[in-house]
Amino acid sequence: MRVTTYVSQNIAGLLILAACWAPAASGEELKPGVRGLATRAPAGMKIDGNLEEFAGAFCTPVNYFHPQVKERAAQFFYMWDEEAFYAGLRTLDSKQANHAPDDRLWEGDGVEWYFDTRRGDDFRGLDWGKGAVHCYWTGYKKSDLSPRFCLRPGYLDAIPKTGVEVGARRTEHGAEVEFKLPWVNFPEFKAALGEVIALDAELCYSDGGPRVDRIFAYGSPLCVQQPAAQGMVQLVDKVLPEHLKQCGAVMMPVRCDTPWNQPTKALVTGKVALPPGRSQEIGKVVFRVSDLEGNVLGEFPGKEAVLEAEGDFRVAEAQWPSDLAIPGLHTLIAVIYDKEGNELCRVAPRMVSAGWVQGY
Repeated sequence: MRVTTYVSQNIAGLLILAACWAPAASGEELKPGVRGLATRAPAGMKIDGNLEEFAGAFCTPVNYFHPQVKERAAQFFYMWDEEAFYAGLRTLDSKQANHAPDDRLWEGDGVEWYFDTRRGDDFRGLDWGKGAVHCYWTGYKKSDLSPRFCLRPGYLDAIPKTGVEVGARRTEHGAEVEFKLPWVNFPEFKAALGEVIALDAELCYSDGGPRVDRIFAYGSPLCVQQPAAQGMVQLVDKVLPEHLKQCGAVMMPVRCDTPWNQPTKALVTGKVALPPGRSQEIGKVVFRVSDLEGNVLGEFPGKEAVLEAEGDFRVAEAQWPSDLAIPGLHTLIAVIYDKEGNELCRVAPRMVSAGWVQGY
């Protein structure tokens, strides 16, 4: 079942074909500070909740390491064309609902969306203003599929909401939601290859009731206060291997922890979230443990594990002795290689509280 809601009637679109990795084109070199990408959307884009059109788009997996992974893991996708910015969300969630009123969508399952297109010194500034928007979109009204959109209270004049669309459908293990935000709502910005904007995508969870959890793809709850906490995202044609040195950290986040119940002497587990639909590009993952002087203590190859086949939710994971990696006396990075053994990127555990409660 799928449902599409048209927030306004100003809808049209000619888009350009998106693909996976390919040789670099003009404007594809990333600018300093860029952490994420938005790839070109395919022609004939429909906002119906079907994420097939997002194949090959840049993706930021979230909550792949949560204890309730089948209720928390999700994927955010990002695309653009000359008409609009497009976001896609795929979730694992058996308790889908949003009981909030139309002007408080963050109180249930939904997305808090932070977006800054300003071109002056106020880009990613401390304050919200024209050209930057904090808004919300969800696929639900109560437990029914009924896509909705609203602006942050106190900033209802941020954009005119022209042409905004939200579409949703249920899947066997969760849902897929699409969001269209036309550039006409940001008259001072002109979308073009190589342009840089700022955004963050926050997923809110309700487990069928009021909000109980949240996670940010790029930043933290500081984004609510200031656009400066958002990630810089560049508009590109497609994801290229050379992009991963800057963007691999949000595309393939890493975490390590010591499980509380183990049948063996204490082991540390490292995990890397693998981007969906890119099994042909990712070769191997190696977890490199080093002491505080930079000496390598050990390297451990990751073994692929499937969290959920539908939607291609996968991780690479490995274990090593806790006595090797003494807490507070070691560092960890994951080294990602392509199929030919070439290094694509290095990723360290995320040193920011990005969820419901601050702290480790």
